[in-house]
Amino acid sequence: MSTPSSARRRALKAALAERDGSACFYCATQFGPGLDGSTLDHLVPRSRWSTWAVEALVLACEPCNRAKDDSAPALWLRPAVRFAPGLVPLESAG
Repeated sequence: MSTPSSARRRALKAALAERDGSACFYCATQFGPGLDGSTLDHLVPRSRWSTWAVEALVLACEPCNRAKDDSAPALWLRPAVRFAPGLVPLESAG
């Protein structure tokens, strides 16, 4: 499946921001105006599910997107763990 055009990528980002908020899915870093600093991340890696459907995507900051790379989502979707940019685990407060 080919990479979407710039206009389609902007539309996908806008749809994701409306669905999930305008912050990184993994570390909750807020994105700037126009979603500056956001990337489209395949929650399930493209190598495992080759689609650009909005259901398969989340907004991620560049450090988290690079850190996640081609790994399975189960490694990053642990509700008890919060992450800083780059998927660096934050220490728990208690």
